[in-house]
Amino acid sequence: MINFGSTLALIGGNTKILWYLTRATGIVSMVFLGLIVLLGIATATKVTPKGFGKFLGPELHRRLSLTALIFLAVHIVTAVLDPFVKVGWVASLVPFASAYRPLWIGLGTIAFDLLLVVIATSVIRHRFAHGIWKRIHYLSWAIVSLVLFHAIGTGSDVQLKIVEVIYVAFIGALGLAAIFRARRGSALARPQRTMALFGVFGLPVLLFGWAVMGPLKVGWAKASQGFSPFARVASPGATLAGSGGSGGSGSIQGVPASFSWPLASTISGTISSQVTSSGTTLVTLNGSIANTSDVLKIQLMGHVQGGALVLSSSSGQIGTSADPAIYTGTVAQASGSALFLSIAGPAGTVGAQVTLSISGSTFTGAIQAPAAQPNQAESN
Repeated sequence: MINFGSTLALIGGNTKILWYLTRATGIVSMVFLGLIVLLGIATATKVTPKGFGKFLGPELHRRLSLTALIFLAVHIVTAVLDPFVKVGWVASLVPFASAYRPLWIGLGTIAFDLLLVVIATSVIRHRFAHGIWKRIHYLSWAIVSLVLFHAIGTGSDVQLKIVEVIYVAFIGALGLAAIFRARRGSALARPQRTMALFGVFGLPVLLFGWAVMGPLKVGWAKASQGFSPFARVASPGATLAGSGGSGGSGSIQGVPASFSWPLASTISGTISSQVTSSGTTLVTLNGSIANTSDVLKIQLMGHVQGGALVLSSSSGQIGTSADPAIYTGTVAQASGSALFLSIAGPAGTVGAQVTLSISGSTFTGAIQAPAAQPNQAESN
């Protein structure tokens, strides 16, 4: 029997390690792929600095490729194993098969499939004529382009300044390298060279325009769940008249008028648990928000130790009975019976403070959203 009170006290152990590993290894893999392309251009055009020709040659190219492949493998495996992303093994090879952000995950899958083709043909390069192998190797440009759209489109880190710097440096370096390569490409006819130059100038402009209109806006992470590359993003805080009061009946653009926002009310509901086939315990809280048709659902997954649950992952959602997932996210912090949810929805990413009083298989409490995130020291 699980002690639910102790369960909540131990939620601070939620590290979301799989989610952070997926994001970090994805960015590192992208950087390595960019370096591999730059090194390939330097080698092909014989512009390596004097004395570095042997170092910046095929051997380093192979070692960087192997390192990128290792990081990419970790990126894919952690994404598949993350229970709340739900990418699935099939989606790692079959484009657009993911239930999670299918378009942007699908572009990443296509890039991975093309990378496997480039790697396989390089391993058996002796079986191909040099011209054919070279043409296949040009897929590297398609790979890095798809990876960039995949990374920005998923929207998880695009608003972090350090990640923005990485993206800008990535685009700038590859753009300049592509221009240099097109101008030095003696094998290219003039029309082909002109098209290549148009592509390397046009792609960054297209990418920048699209990023400004979508991924760089607050709320893109929620909107990118669909299949449109130009998903509509609601302006942060855009509300209709009557939505500003506590428990008001107004709504944010695109949200049912019955949904109350902001939230400041009491809640009540039921709490249950089950052991999954993998031996982990899943605790589910289903609640309703007083005097509204709004609902709350929180799921906590982990292993039972000493009668309490040590959390490994979590999810949370707030919405109406007809659309329960208007806002979705995870449990970011906990202190005793107080939970802090980080959720994303029409108004962007916001915090929701939930306090619970548990009695048997039922609970009562209060909810406030938006809410400021408590200090880390207060949640330990």
